[in-house]
Amino acid sequence: MTTLAFLLTDRLDAELTAPRLLAQLTADWGPEVAGFEADPEAEPGGPLALTRGDQVIVLMGIDAPTGDDLADLAAGSRLWPRDVPVPDHHAHVIVTVLTHRDDEPTHLEAQADMVLLSRVLASAIAVSDVQAVYLGAAHHIVLPAAFRDLAVAILPDPLVHAWIAVNVGADPNGRMTGFTRGLGALGAMDIEIPETPESAEDTYERLFDTALYLMEQGPVIGDGDTLGATEAAEVVARHALEAGGR
Repeated sequence: MTTLAFLLTDRLDAELTAPRLLAQLTADWGPEVAGFEADPEAEPGGPLALTRGDQVIVLMGIDAPTGDDLADLAAGSRLWPRDVPVPDHHAHVIVTVLTHRDDEPTHLEAQADMVLLSRVLASAIAVSDVQAVYLGAAHHIVLPAAFRDLAVAILPDPLVHAWIAVNVGADPNGRMTGFTRGLGALGAMDIEIPETPESAEDTYERLFDTALYLMEQGPVIGDGDTLGATEAAEVVARHALEAGGR
């Protein structure tokens, strides 16, 4: 399985090297990252790689912006302050955790990969000038200092607000709707509420609580399962493909 995120930067940082990152990982996480080693044959200026058994951490610098609309990514994030301008980044680093498994990962294995990825991101923030952390699966950006503080305080427990985006709002007809992003990378299906008579606060709470349940229990909600009821109707789960057939 491949788990990835992006560090958005003003420029590529020559100080972000394998030995320096490995030292910071060890300082931050101790025995949790024991056994990782830098590739002794890595070429200068090439991808940075750390390996441990069947796991590989790879950081690849790209001397160009991502091309994403950062204002949109920030607007959908609860970890990007509204009074902080989005960065005018000119480069980015792709951070990847690859774990070889013979079968599809369980939800707990997928979360373990995300924990390792989050540790790498937090340690990279400590040794490099990062403008934003972009969680691709959640489709939002996080302020680097906030991400590192959360990681240090919470890991290995889930960084729920960083890993999962919960978006709630009214559609053009004024009907409340909401959806999550990020659960797919954690071994579960994302959730969408196309229409509900509930308030924005109640809709958010329902999405968040269901996301937590799926993270804890895995993909146990089947097509047609009843999840409870609102004042207006019983809530029934329906499985559907995302746009593009995923």
